[in-house]
Amino acid sequence: MTGIAIIGAGVAGTALALALHENGIPCRIYEARNAGFDVIYGGVTITPNGCRVLDALGVLERVAPRCYKIESMSYKNDRDETTERVDRGSREKFGYAAHRMYRKELFDELKAMLEERGVPVMYGTKFERVVGESASEGVIFEVSGGRRQRAALLVGADGIWSSVRKYIAPSCVPEYTGFAGILAHIPTSSVRWPSDDFEFPCTIQGKPGSLVFLPEVPDQSTLAVIRQFAFPARERAGWEALQADKEHLFASFREGYEDWGATARSIIDQVCTRKEDIFLWPFHKVPKMDRWNSVTGRVLIVGDAAHALPPSSGQGANQALEDVYSLTLLLHEVLPELKTTTPRSTGLLTAALDFWNSWRHKRIDAVISMTNATNIRRLPEAERLSKTGNGKLNETLDPQQNEDWEKWMFQPDIDGEIVAWVQSHCRANAAKGSKI
Repeated sequence: MTGIAIIGAGVAGTALALALHENGIPCRIYEARNAGFDVIYGGVTITPNGCRVLDALGVLERVAPRCYKIESMSYKNDRDETTERVDRGSREKFGYAAHRMYRKELFDELKAMLEERGVPVMYGTKFERVVGESASEGVIFEVSGGRRQRAALLVGADGIWSSVRKYIAPSCVPEYTGFAGILAHIPTSSVRWPSDDFEFPCTIQGKPGSLVFLPEVPDQSTLAVIRQFAFPARERAGWEALQADKEHLFASFREGYEDWGATARSIIDQVCTRKEDIFLWPFHKVPKMDRWNSVTGRVLIVGDAAHALPPSSGQGANQALEDVYSLTLLLHEVLPELKTTTPRSTGLLTAALDFWNSWRHKRIDAVISMTNATNIRRLPEAERLSKTGNGKLNETLDPQQNEDWEKWMFQPDIDGEIVAWVQSHCRANAAKGSKI
């Protein structure tokens, strides 16, 4: 078989399949779970960089009517005074507002678009191992029951606990960051707001830490509410037990209750009346890897499999979308034969992936800097002041304070970067007399 085998039918895998199909590159998805598997409950924020990818794939116009549009995040103190605003999207500055939606809405739309285009998704088919890879055979791999399959390339989009990553970097395992989030949903109308025009989304910074809340739907009728805490590390069974212990989670969510202002207390009160609707999310990350592909370049990983970020980054899905879009454009430019056969040129593929890895690593490093700033903002007041002096972050601590950095993050010229590299590489090799 030719084309690209994708392992994992989450957002990264389905978006990659859609991008490849739109560029005429055959692909198929292998998913261990059965059709109709559960998607993580809650919303996802697609910032302008992610919106640009969804727009290019024709997805954004289909999901936009179900999205809450975000231009900035306001920060308030316990007296409901706005202390800071941080851009999260701007039609004027970046071309798009950020779009908040339930994760399932995005996932269902991607699946529907694949079905409309006839892209095969093999559910209940678990990836087992890579048997081998070569220029002549492509990648030979095994799925459920030891069945052998072949593809020109194999891309792991199988999440933070990726099986494909074990082939590329066996010693690379996810690390717990020391933090976990507790997430709940409440009706917006249930809260005693200080005014009818209270700004959303918002982070209230108080003595006990930060309380983050934002609408999940266009009419603002439902709020997602999040608090972030330091929790001791646990094995999987320990996290599952804590998730089941609703009383413990609510006690944690109420921590420092008397030190919050009136608005925050009203929100916490409403969270604690809905014991069935609370979710624990331990923050794990994937350690930095030298590269996200095998030596030959025929096995790759994208999204959370390559660089899982804590949810506080707000960029997990967005960086996955950047991954799949940029990778597809690059493959389309340098390996047009992927449309019909297994490419024999390993040199060109590895050179292209060296560029891709370098460029993508720079952007992930920048997201990590942004995430560190967000985590400082969410600390209890005493810790926040110890790191900032006055409670506010400067450009050294928070690159988002720099407008040029914001433009670089939220308005990347992915097409331009790819075309520029291809042209430069071709000129350099022409000068050397190389055919690759």
